[in-house]
Amino acid sequence: MTDPVTVRLGGAAFAVRPLTLRQLRSVLPAFARAGAIGAEDGVDAAIEILAAALSRDHPDITRETLLDTEASVQELAEAVTTVARLSGLVSMGEAEAGSVP
Repeated sequence: MTDPVTVRLGGAAFAVRPLTLRQLRSVLPAFARAGAIGAEDGVDAAIEILAAALSRDHPDITRETLLDTEASVQELAEAVTTVARLSGLVSMGEAEAGSVP
């Protein structure tokens, strides 16, 4: 089991762990859409990924909660990249801070 890693959104810190296989299966299509983080669909995809990742340790954080968070696009991209790295979707060398897989 991997130790949780902290991501920051809107000034708050959240522990995230790798996605379970069930979660990964559910949000895998969102990773492809999250690459366009500057577009509405990209933000929605990133929110979907983060809601799944945060649900294990922060069940009170929902998609709606995240949509109301005052976070920058940079924070959002970094958090999604962290989840992708933890879940094995990108290697440590590929995961540049702020780049969405």
